Amino acid sequence: MKRLLALFIALVCINSMVFCQKKNAGQVRTIVIDAGHGGDKPGAVGKKSQEKTLTLQMALKLGKLIEDNCPDVKIIYTRTTDVDVALAERARLANKAKADLFLSIHCNSWTNPTPTGVETYVMGLSQSKANMEVAKKENADILLEKGYKDNSDYQGFDPNSPESYVMFAMYQNAYLDKSLDFAGMIQEQYKSNIKTINRGVKQAEIFVLYKTAMPAVLTEVGFISNPEEEQYMMSDEGQATIVVSIFKAFLNYKSSVEGTKVPTDLKIDLKGYKAKGTKNSTPTKETPKKTIESPTTEQAYSTVEEPTEKKTEIPVASIPSTMLPSTAQTDVEPPLAIPEPEIKEPVKTVVSTTEDTPDDRVPAADASGVEYRVQFLSSNKELKEGARELKGVKEYSYYMQNGVYRYTTGNFKDVKAAVKRQKEIRELGFKDAFIVAFNNGNRISLQMAKELLGQ
Repeated sequence: MKRLLALFIALVCINSMVFCQKKNAGQVRTIVIDAGHGGDKPGAVGKKSQEKTLTLQMALKLGKLIEDNCPDVKIIYTRTTDVDVALAERARLANKAKADLFLSIHCNSWTNPTPTGVETYVMGLSQSKANMEVAKKENADILLEKGYKDNSDYQGFDPNSPESYVMFAMYQNAYLDKSLDFAGMIQEQYKSNIKTINRGVKQAEIFVLYKTAMPAVLTEVGFISNPEEEQYMMSDEGQATIVVSIFKAFLNYKSSVEGTKVPTDLKIDLKGYKAKGTKNSTPTKETPKKTIESPTTEQAYSTVEEPTEKKTEIPVASIPSTMLPSTAQTDVEPPLAIPEPEIKEPVKTVVSTTEDTPDDRVPAADASGVEYRVQFLSSNKELKEGARELKGVKEYSYYMQNGVYRYTTGNFKDVKAAVKRQKEIRELGFKDAFIVAFNNGNRISLQMAKELLGQ
């Protein structure tokens, strides 16, 4: 009898665990906020500040905003004081917590004080020398760790050796979709709120992102090597604007994953915050703008587009001044991140061809074109039918966004049917499969789909 009772209790516990796991699927309940560098690893150094100090200040402010407005979200910091935390340990902390999102905050720097701007990275192979240099800079902390050569976490990785980066060549990122989505939302908020160059969403071999088993991004909030941009990042107004931008991107991401409306009644208690959320209203001194050519200027970086306004090509001569009031914006190295004009790419599918133009601004006259699909895989190359990466999934389609193939399965009017298919796909090993919505072949948010279908 006792054995039966014990078995019953064990079964109840197992069922409860399974229920909790199912309940939290498709939700954002834990975020890890990583303040870059720390302790005896100062990171980049400006004239008046250090990267480790600025990133910690902004990380704590961001966490407070999430705590005040999202009581259902658990916040984990990799550090809350000026201490050294190994890169591998930061990723291990996030993985152990089974976090839903990892965000690393950093300040950029360059060899001269000219460059300015904001950019956000996801894990991937560098597409330019400039991206590789950023990766080397962010990975350089490994060299300051005692016994790093014998640390199995790093597998002999040397941030300064080009040969070491070969280990990333076979990397398969199961969370690339969501990482790109979140990174794109961050850049959109930067563009709306901060007067600076939008350098876009990029990919690079950044070790802390490589080791995290969840959607993960690293955002560079400004150039500490530019004295005026450094001053902005040190100011209350500057930090508030940057942090609120990241926070609103987090809300947009959370809502898109969970299929809920973005909250508007927000508690934002930050010194220096301007409620209107407009671009820096500090008067700027008009100075002539000029173009400085560099060998890699033509390597414009693409930004992941969410259902918002579309980018158009911006002539270098018309790029706005830096986010601070006194200097006209010119740039040399790294190359300017001028968004390319959006070119619609055909979406190749097994049964049809559509176009990828995510846009919530143009609702359909009726709901006949609205459908739900399950997105389960991303790839930098087109996969052949029967490829092992597909794990036996035969009925699938894909659309392209910024050179990435995004594979989906199913075509549903009822979100419950999509959830059922999502469960089947996850059981095949695609644990991060999630539901997306389309309107006449155009990617839209889940919330928009529900509104159009009256659900």
